[in-house]
Amino acid sequence: MIIHAKRIIVALLFGIGSVNAQEVKFGDITKEELEEKQYALDPDAEAAVLYRSQETFLQSSSGVATLNTNVHERIKIYSKDGFDHATEQINLYNGRSEKEEVRKIKAFTYNLVDGKIIKSELGKGQIFDNELSYNYDQVTFTLPNVKEGSVIEFSYSIRSPFIWNIDEFRFQRDIPIKRLVAELRTPKGFNFRQTQKGFFMLNSSETTKRDHRLGMDVIITSYDLKDIPAMKAEKFVDNINNYRSGALFELISIDIPGIPFKSYAQNWADVAKSIGSSSDYKNELDKTRSFKSELDDILEGKTDDLEIAKLLFKYVKDETEWNGIDGKSFQNGLKKTLKDKKGNAADINLLLVAMLRYAGLKANPVILSTKENAIPLYPTLDRLNYVIAHASINGKDYYMDATEEFSDINLLPIRDYNWGGLIVDNPNKVWKHISSISPKKADNVYSLDLTVNDDGSAEGKYKSRLSNHTAFNFRNNFKNRDIDEFLNELEQKYFNIEISDYDAKNTDTHEGNVSENFFYEIEEGADVIDGKIYLNPLSFLRIQENPFKLEKREYPIDYGFPFRNRYLVNIKIPDGYAVETLPENILMNLPNDLGRYKYVIQKNNLGLQLSVTFELNNAVVSALNYLELKEYYNQIIIKGSEQVVLAKKADEYKESATGSR
Repeated sequence: MIIHAKRIIVALLFGIGSVNAQEVKFGDITKEELEEKQYALDPDAEAAVLYRSQETFLQSSSGVATLNTNVHERIKIYSKDGFDHATEQINLYNGRSEKEEVRKIKAFTYNLVDGKIIKSELGKGQIFDNELSYNYDQVTFTLPNVKEGSVIEFSYSIRSPFIWNIDEFRFQRDIPIKRLVAELRTPKGFNFRQTQKGFFMLNSSETTKRDHRLGMDVIITSYDLKDIPAMKAEKFVDNINNYRSGALFELISIDIPGIPFKSYAQNWADVAKSIGSSSDYKNELDKTRSFKSELDDILEGKTDDLEIAKLLFKYVKDETEWNGIDGKSFQNGLKKTLKDKKGNAADINLLLVAMLRYAGLKANPVILSTKENAIPLYPTLDRLNYVIAHASINGKDYYMDATEEFSDINLLPIRDYNWGGLIVDNPNKVWKHISSISPKKADNVYSLDLTVNDDGSAEGKYKSRLSNHTAFNFRNNFKNRDIDEFLNELEQKYFNIEISDYDAKNTDTHEGNVSENFFYEIEEGADVIDGKIYLNPLSFLRIQENPFKLEKREYPIDYGFPFRNRYLVNIKIPDGYAVETLPENILMNLPNDLGRYKYVIQKNNLGLQLSVTFELNNAVVSALNYLELKEYYNQIIIKGSEQVVLAKKADEYKESATGSR
């Protein structure tokens, strides 16, 4: 597909050039722009894009076709919080044999000094090249002399040999945009499907223009957008760029007179089959003779398939190290990965697939797109970046990702739960999309044995039992930590309690639950006012702040995994005191069985017993339920702030009053 399309483009596009569609001239900065104090439609914005233009077009020079993108952008900085927007990061795909490059970088900062516009130019020594990952380089620069009130402006050109891969036109950011114009030009006959994403309405126009130098028509897709609101990332979002407005372009066919019609429209089965036909998947996975010396001793006498899968999964995790690079194709290959004991995601997880096959299990790769990458909106190989292992054992599915020390069978890193995946089963000629990859529910228990003293201080014992992804996250956070630093953070998290005799169990393995135990003291565990004690029965386990601040949220709430947190608190009250007031018991249910909150408090022989259940049954909650979820948290916070009131018993009160006289 790619070679054929490129050959046609080279033949037809020789000599095509850029038509400058910019309407704002570079460097024409006005005093009004510099004097502007805030963005009228979003007064709290720390910065705003005053103008952006982007034009992407195909070009051919000396018989070489390239995809070119010209960018011109002007940003107003309103406050110090906006200084981060003075840094531009340009990601460039590196295909190792061919790569993208950026050219003609020009950038200035403009300030108003004593009524005059003073400009500061970006120097060549202030432009930096970095290797972002195996397949991406990054060029970065930060505008000089940026102050509150500055206007910055830059332009550059990207030249790409990957002419079939048009990057997303992204039209929305975390700051507002006053004006944005964009243009894509493609030769007539090269038919691209446009897919729009996000919630801001995009009105595009399409015109045809004759290019007399070529004797052919060019299709121009144009956008002229105004007052694009900011879309900021709130808590519990997988990848905010999945939801910001933009447009994607997919080549679906070439229909040119005199050349046979060629369709490139695909479904996911086509993409999976295409991956399966590549050398990595078609040939390399079954080159397993080198495993004999590695695995035969481990496998000897083993007959249970699930036990074998667990052994090999642990073996690959123990014997290899992930280099942090994604990948759906080998970086090193099986032999080099075994020798170097290191590789990208494909090296490690395809090695696991090959070893499972060597052991006689039905195992195959599953190709996916991680949360940090993107949600694939249409069938394409380009938007997939990762591979995991799958085994079918006794009719059940088992998914494995051996890149992480604390992952387990059917307990993948959260990044893997994004969209499902493509199973590539070459031996059985099965290539299809699967959507059954979902995270397990974490069932966590937190308990306190709390003793309250009559001066308001308190002490007690804390225990927790963490399962599945909660345990996974704890292990990752706890690994190689300085224990004093870890405990200091924990004390601050829990309202400045003092922790002693801390112990965490089962933290250095990937199986089973994690447990914590410690003793603690709280100097201000309760308030003493006019002889009465006021205390929060949930103590430091209560939620104090609502994570949801926006009036409206247009993207889903992604917790990563469903969970049930149970809090059990036993409270011993001071001698001579009795319970005067208790909070009411409540049960709150979210609609459609999304979750529930149950609060039950009662007296016992020693004092009080509290049981709270906080449960969310879906890893991802629709934005349609945002306001209900926000109010759910509000009610939980209100409930957690309600206090138990303890008063001296009548006899104690009389004795105290007599003594005071």
